[in-house]
Amino acid sequence: MSKHVQNLIIGQGLGGSAVAWTLSWSGQSLFVIDRGDADSASRVAAGLITPVTGKRLVQSPEFQQDWTAARNFYRRVEQQTNTHLFDEHEMIRLFSGEAARTEFLQRSDSQSDVQPWQGPLQQDGVQHIGIRMQPAARLNVAAYLSTTRDFLQQQNSYLKGAWNYRAADVSEHGVTVPEFDLSADRIILCQGSEPSQLFPEVPNNPCRGDILTVRIDGYQRTEVVHRSIWIAPEDDGRQTVGSTYDWKFSDSEPTADGRREIEEKLRRLQIEDFTVDDQRSAVRPTMKDYHAVIGRHPQQSRIFVLNGLGSKGTLKAPKLARDLVELINGVGDLDPTVSYQRLRHHQTAAGRQKPLTQLAQDFVAETLRPGDIAVDATVGNGFDTCFLAGIVGASGIVHGFDVQAAAIQATRKRLESAGLTNIRLWQQSHEQLGSVVDRGHVAAVMFNLGYLPRGDHTIITTAESSITAIEAAVDILKDGGILTVLCYRGHDGGAQEYEAVRRLMTEYAERNDLTRIDSQPAKQTSPVLFVLRKQIAAN
Repeated sequence: MSKHVQNLIIGQGLGGSAVAWTLSWSGQSLFVIDRGDADSASRVAAGLITPVTGKRLVQSPEFQQDWTAARNFYRRVEQQTNTHLFDEHEMIRLFSGEAARTEFLQRSDSQSDVQPWQGPLQQDGVQHIGIRMQPAARLNVAAYLSTTRDFLQQQNSYLKGAWNYRAADVSEHGVTVPEFDLSADRIILCQGSEPSQLFPEVPNNPCRGDILTVRIDGYQRTEVVHRSIWIAPEDDGRQTVGSTYDWKFSDSEPTADGRREIEEKLRRLQIEDFTVDDQRSAVRPTMKDYHAVIGRHPQQSRIFVLNGLGSKGTLKAPKLARDLVELINGVGDLDPTVSYQRLRHHQTAAGRQKPLTQLAQDFVAETLRPGDIAVDATVGNGFDTCFLAGIVGASGIVHGFDVQAAAIQATRKRLESAGLTNIRLWQQSHEQLGSVVDRGHVAAVMFNLGYLPRGDHTIITTAESSITAIEAAVDILKDGGILTVLCYRGHDGGAQEYEAVRRLMTEYAERNDLTRIDSQPAKQTSPVLFVLRKQIAAN
């Protein structure tokens, strides 16, 4: 006899499990189909939650909300299953020395409660300089997924198997899957790094990572320690160490390069006496814009998605699952007209593509934060300059460049009208920006090539100067920073400049994340937007 449920969930990783529990608590029926891969990203995840992350060690604006949701969620799972899964425990973040720690503490007044820490990692080992991070926690991911699967099986709501989207019939009335004798009101895709044929526009950018299980002679720390890698003590006296980030992988198998990278980073921490017992790897479901994919399909109202949680899946999954279930139930703040991150960038509510100038700002807005440094390489009439200054706030800095006095004057007037004062304007060519702005500290650089609107159209950017400027911009960008280049091809010299930029961006794409967006409808003379995100280098 056919089984009917309200929700059919594909995938039982961190995302799918969080959705399943949240739906169950809301009183809805569900069924989960999962491949059960032993090397899935969720099943080898360390389950770490830390308040500050990244090379700049900043707390995301959403952390407190995410933390509260995650803590309450995992505690509720523990209570319902009578299983211990979630350990709240401060963690240690190491620095290269006292100067680096002092610099962090001086700018940490708005971050989580941190205290200086100093001590050895091994018996008679060197003294390390660091901080104590809290709130912080570790989820036993393997036990959590196993516990969730047991709960689903007890409810007769779980099947291990591969789902074939071509075999499903999706209509305005619901979803049927004949091969499993199932039907549902809706389907929710939580498939991890597996490509989704139903959401082809999603900016999928999976990343393979290695972790090692090691025995470190005389290792003393009971806390998880972070610095370019993390070291997580296990109950059996061993340590789990990870992880690597490989966007150019060919398969999910562990690699010798991954092992060497982790071993070298252990040695940089003055840890020499260790043996490797095991090596595992998996492919993380990450996105090019580092944002999870969540929402409803733009054409199929019965299809939903939650995916791309990346390395913060343990922290992010509970809050995102709640957002998705609220959307399904018709409540909450998630916009039901927005199907996923890339559509939010590309389309207006009416389904038309946004102007490329607005798309460029949308991409930058997702990276730039208050206190950051940004550059408007071609200020023109000051629209992007004001946009950047508004985001970085009084604690940040925007550098603006233009060779024309008229552009500088127009921009200064616009900034004064908006009450923005955190800007330094430079009346010089954008190719000089590398000599003005410090290398490796800039979060965003924006270019609008061509001529000054309502200005002298004989004064244009050139291929030679723009290539020099873009190379300098990539150089001053910090890891994870974003560069937007809007090329106009319709004026004299525009096609040649565009071709030079295209070739350069193609070269950068070999080691960075690059997105190209054409105007719609696309013509040979229409503008093209390039968005480059500088790949985070291994430290």
